[in-house]
Amino acid sequence: MKPLKFKSAPIGTIWGSEDWILSAMEGRECVCITEGDEAKRLSELVAEYGDRLLGKRVREKYGDRFPLLIKYINSHQQLSVQVHPGDEMAARKGLPNGKTEMWYVLKAEKDAELLLGFSKRLDSSEYEKVVRASINEKDVRKGEKSLEDLLNRFRARRGDWYFIPAGTVHSIGAGFRILEIQQPSDTTYRLYDFNRVDIEGKKRHLDVEDALQAIDFDETQEEFVEKQRNVSESSSAICPLARCKYFVSNFIDFDRFCRPECGAENFFHLDNTRWGTFTVIVCTGGEGTLFYKEFGSGCIRSSVPLKDGDLYLIPAELGAVDIRSAGGLQLVEAHIENGG
Repeated sequence: MKPLKFKSAPIGTIWGSEDWILSAMEGRECVCITEGDEAKRLSELVAEYGDRLLGKRVREKYGDRFPLLIKYINSHQQLSVQVHPGDEMAARKGLPNGKTEMWYVLKAEKDAELLLGFSKRLDSSEYEKVVRASINEKDVRKGEKSLEDLLNRFRARRGDWYFIPAGTVHSIGAGFRILEIQQPSDTTYRLYDFNRVDIEGKKRHLDVEDALQAIDFDETQEEFVEKQRNVSESSSAICPLARCKYFVSNFIDFDRFCRPECGAENFFHLDNTRWGTFTVIVCTGGEGTLFYKEFGSGCIRSSVPLKDGDLYLIPAELGAVDIRSAGGLQLVEAHIENGG
């Protein structure tokens, strides 16, 4: 097998756009553009290659369902204040899984803000009162607190990353480009949408009851302050990002490698066999080259170029690959640890 590259699935929204760059979800599926597997959907590749693509433990747990969804979010307006269900609630709703996610900020305009998690501890009845007041603008004008007043605000910059467990109330402000790694789900419960109207002049649908069931009211501000970090704060070439049972991700900065034996190029050895599953790499800056071995009649060393915005799915069977760069290359890597 070879590293697999895909054509993204673009999606227009009222607040901006999304590019689903690795998706096997029906109706929004990515198509392979790698020679030999052209025009095959990701779900078809999973069904065809099975363990060879996913790894045995991932296949045993997830079957033929690809366990990640990766996308770019481009926000020109504020997203709704929303929450995603966890696995338990998803099961009650007949959904295959919940939606835990991670954001890596690629671009942030000046003063652009993220809303993430409660700024104070509330119970569900108190929170519902604020939600209803926000929807009814008359109450907010009378001095009632709005929903936004109860959430932590983060003025984000490039290189910040955030972990958003299912059940966390959040919203992305205008002026962001974000790389999102998540469970494969498109289930979103809107609590508040700033009373916007759609192209037909109607207010967008809200899911207040479902959202209130989905919210984790035990979360605390301190957890989110701790999770707000920037990759530049690490001096390591490999900076750990999110780590949970659904996925593990790392930021890799080639300019921090110092390997004189590699001459003018910096070098990273990525070995799938350490966790026995596939790996996804997304280039978030610079250029480089990914080297891999093709097996068949002999063993041929092949390569593909890496440039900003590229995503490659490295099948479990492929094992180790080498990545080289003369400088400036930055990657976000994601995999399922120990089969998930």
